[in-house]
Amino acid sequence: MASNLLQPYGLQLNRNALGLAPNYQGKLYLIKKGYASNIGKGDPVKWGTGGNQGYVVLAAPTDTNIIGIFNAVLPYYDTVQQATAHGLNGSYQGSSSPSADVQCLIYDDPFATFIAQVNGGPFVQTWQGQNINFVAAGGGVGPGNPNISGISTTALDGTTVAVTNTLPFQIIGTVGVSGGPQDPANTNPWLEVRMNTAQMLSPTGV
Repeated sequence: MASNLLQPYGLQLNRNALGLAPNYQGKLYLIKKGYASNIGKGDPVKWGTGGNQGYVVLAAPTDTNIIGIFNAVLPYYDTVQQATAHGLNGSYQGSSSPSADVQCLIYDDPFATFIAQVNGGPFVQTWQGQNINFVAAGGGVGPGNPNISGISTTALDGTTVAVTNTLPFQIIGTVGVSGGPQDPANTNPWLEVRMNTAQMLSPTGV
C-alpha cells in the first residue's frame, strides 16, 4: 500500500461522541494583547500562566490539560494596519499589533471528536481505545506554525500511543476506507480522537 505524504491540517471538528447533535458553536475566549505566538485553526490551546493567566495560549505536546481546539479570532483593531483585522483566515498572528485583548472562538466541548493526521503509522487495531499525543510534524511545522492559509500543521504522534491517562487525546478509530487516500494502512493515516485531558472536566484549576 502506497503511503501518503504527511500534510497535516491540525484537528478538525467532526461530531459528538455521545451520538447527540454535534455542537459547532465555538466558545468565546481571550488572547492577551501582545501574545507573540501564532495559533493556527486546528491547534490545541490551553490556559496561560503568569502574565497570561486567564488567557488562551498555544498548547505544547508536554501539556497535560488543554482547553480545546482553536477555531478563529474575531475582528480586532490593528494599530499598525490602522484597520480592522481578521487574522489570516481566522488564525491568530503573533506578529499582529492589536489595540486590546483579542477575542477568539475555541471548540471546548469535551465530548466533541476531531479528525487529525498521524505522524507515524500505519494504524493497528490495538490503537483503538488508547491515548495519543500530538507533535510538530517535522520540517519546522507543528503547533504554532500554521501554513500559508492559517491552518494548523499539527499532527498526532503515532510513537506515543499508550494507555497513559495524561496523554491529551483518546483514539476513537480511523477514518477513510481501504484503498482510499485515508486508508488506515497508509504510513500517515487519519484518526478520529476526542480530548482525553479536557480542562473543562479537570477538578484542578490553573
